[in-house]
Amino acid sequence: MSTRSREQQLAWGLLAPALVVLGAFGLFPIGYALYVSLHKWRIKKEAVVGFDHYVRALGDAQYLLPFVAGIGLVWAAYRLRATLSKRGLRPLYVCIAWGAVALSGLWLGSVQGLGGLVETGDPALYNGFKVTFFYAVGTIPCQLGLATGLAYLLFKVVRARGAFRTLFFLPYVTPIIASAVVFRTIFSPHPSSLANRFWSFWGLESQRWLYESKSVVALLLQGAGFASYPAWVDSFFPSLALTSIILYNIWVYVGYDTVILLAGLSAIPKQYYEAAEMDGAGEWQVFRHITLPLVSPTLFFLSMVAVIGTFKAFNHVYIMRTPGARDSVDVLSIAIFDQVFEYHNAGYASAMAFVLFVAILALTLLQNRVLGRRVFYGD
Repeated sequence: MSTRSREQQLAWGLLAPALVVLGAFGLFPIGYALYVSLHKWRIKKEAVVGFDHYVRALGDAQYLLPFVAGIGLVWAAYRLRATLSKRGLRPLYVCIAWGAVALSGLWLGSVQGLGGLVETGDPALYNGFKVTFFYAVGTIPCQLGLATGLAYLLFKVVRARGAFRTLFFLPYVTPIIASAVVFRTIFSPHPSSLANRFWSFWGLESQRWLYESKSVVALLLQGAGFASYPAWVDSFFPSLALTSIILYNIWVYVGYDTVILLAGLSAIPKQYYEAAEMDGAGEWQVFRHITLPLVSPTLFFLSMVAVIGTFKAFNHVYIMRTPGARDSVDVLSIAIFDQVFEYHNAGYASAMAFVLFVAILALTLLQNRVLGRRVFYGD
């Protein structure tokens, strides 16, 4: 037996325990869930339904083609702009070509494709996607922005850095169920709750917080004296209950992001800052041209983890959801949970879970493709 063969056998032997664990607790459950999604499965397997669960969830299959074609055109517009710019065409021609293809893709994908899918698909699925989108958009930018600012301030502070780091990290290591119950008490609709006391301090009326299904914009319009507002306001903006959950999520994860970013800032060589200081660079110039580019790999990692985490959020949302909020806080994982434990429909829930899996995978690949090119890894 050659040396290469012995090395390969040794490698597979060392990998075997990990592969067994991965297959038993990773690949097999995924494969079994796919098998369940193809059956009518309540307490036990009843009948083979094929892809009927996916059609019921996503909607009429005839709208899938325009939706996919629209996404393809938007992606082609993204690639076209870079290609035409490299060939030295005038910016006006580049913008016209890019805009024509992009608008065609948006119209075909949203109006023709997504509009038809939403009309014929499961309202719970698309409401879950909408709420999850609101949750992600409301959480990730604020979370990363605050974490970046706090990490930069701690990076400049020499004394008590370890104490502040521990203090900021405490919400992340606190049991999520316990902290969610505490926040549910804080956001109680009772006038004596901590949130309403803070609200009344500014002379504002008490709010129902986690029990309010109206959007934040609708409540602001009512507070400004508008007796009525368009019905789409509640559909296109997050509810006050979801906003309260977003605030909880930011409180929990901003400390974790701060500690990770602080580690990334500490890894930046001091020579860059010394050279910038000698050249007379200001604080903002140093942050913009040195700190942000060199910490961009850490920000990219945290953004990917945050996107995946928000689309899988369940524990604290389940604890903080209330009947008054209706379905305005039901992220997709909550909708899947209800299908299993409320309607006892494991087959359909598995199909919804695979739709969520594909959505997370697509977003991760898109994020890696678009944002990954803007990450600076050094020479």
